[in-house]
Amino acid sequence: MYIIGVFATARSLRNILRIDNELRSQCNVTYLPYTSLEHLCYLFEQNADRFDGYLFGGLYPYRTVQHKFGPLHKPHAYFTVSDRDYYQIIARMLVQNPTLDFRRVYFDRPEIPVDFRSVFGREDTPLLGSASIDWQQVDDWYPPLKEYYLNLWNSGKVDLLVTRFGSLEDYFTQNHIRHEFLFASPESMIETFNGLVTQINTSAVHDSAACLALIASPQPLSEVQWAALGARLEACNKQFGMPFLIYERSQHYELTTNISVLKELSRQYTTCPVTAFLEAGVDFPVCTGWGCANNVIDAHRNAQRAEKEALLTKGSAAFIVTEDNGIIGPLSSVRRIQYTDAPDPQLTRLSEQMGVSALYLSKIFSVLNQKGSDTLSAEELAFYLSITSRSASRILSKLVERGGATVQYNRQLNLRGRPAKIYKITLRRQAAEAALPTPPPEVLP
Repeated sequence: MYIIGVFATARSLRNILRIDNELRSQCNVTYLPYTSLEHLCYLFEQNADRFDGYLFGGLYPYRTVQHKFGPLHKPHAYFTVSDRDYYQIIARMLVQNPTLDFRRVYFDRPEIPVDFRSVFGREDTPLLGSASIDWQQVDDWYPPLKEYYLNLWNSGKVDLLVTRFGSLEDYFTQNHIRHEFLFASPESMIETFNGLVTQINTSAVHDSAACLALIASPQPLSEVQWAALGARLEACNKQFGMPFLIYERSQHYELTTNISVLKELSRQYTTCPVTAFLEAGVDFPVCTGWGCANNVIDAHRNAQRAEKEALLTKGSAAFIVTEDNGIIGPLSSVRRIQYTDAPDPQLTRLSEQMGVSALYLSKIFSVLNQKGSDTLSAEELAFYLSITSRSASRILSKLVERGGATVQYNRQLNLRGRPAKIYKITLRRQAAEAALPTPPPEVLP
């Protein structure tokens, strides 16, 4: 069994112990409660090598350790509060005090977006905020954090503080600050824990079932936009239970997981909730290229191929290159097709015969399979291939010239202008001669 170290304050640890049976059913767990940030760093330094992975009681102890020791090279995760945890504590507070005025209740600003408006019907309820502390630069964030909460309480604008900082319990009591602590629910903690186990499994089988994602934008990003993408990616990882290891590279962000996680997350390679989550939180398009293979080198190479396809769309898009060299994408789109860009002697010969690239021929076969028909218009081909109608017309015209397609009939779309051409793709004979997978059977009129 894997060995996991859990670093948390005594107050947070009481909450974590609610899922102790679940943790111990899958791993050997060692709890390391700390009393100060110095104590936390000491415990980590003395014990880190013992564990296969680390769990932190929250974001701030994780940031403290990362600031002290640099990037963590073993799988790790931290418990965070989900939107449902906010809803649960609001419901409990309402039951306990139906007259509570939430306009005077302060909540630490959520790390993951929470739709408070749907609960309270207004934008300014409850009060949301966060201490203006540079967590990466401050060695001891307790003094400025205490000052922030004390000033907030003394302002007279707040009747109740709801905070994640369980380590400040004694301070709040000493200063007569009315407070509630917001901890991750058992369900949220189990999701995070399962995500950590997934990371460890990924690390253990990294070379035999690797999956990488390269995330970038088709447009140049400013430093602010680049940082916003990284922050959004961290929030995305927390949203899905921390299934990824995240690395920042010079031109893109890189995710590492395993193939089984990607299959589940993408619903068997049909959608990409990661791209959707990222795009919803930034003001620029986001492209994701997933690469799968039996080893990390080939997975990275496949991710580069997938990223190239995604970037060609000029907008937000996600593609996957599977371990058998199949390209699937764009995910979450009616344009999604499956094709290959791998060298193939028969497809290469057919490409030379038709005067059309092997990649385009592979895509055309996929489009025909997707439609279940042998007919295409230039507009349909342009739609599926994300190219202009003029480029699609040139491809189809070349097929007609070389005997790979015929103009079946003209369809008058309106009373003005030239009618649209419908092409019947007749590559069946050539494909059979080249021993290629054939399109669907002819559809008789």
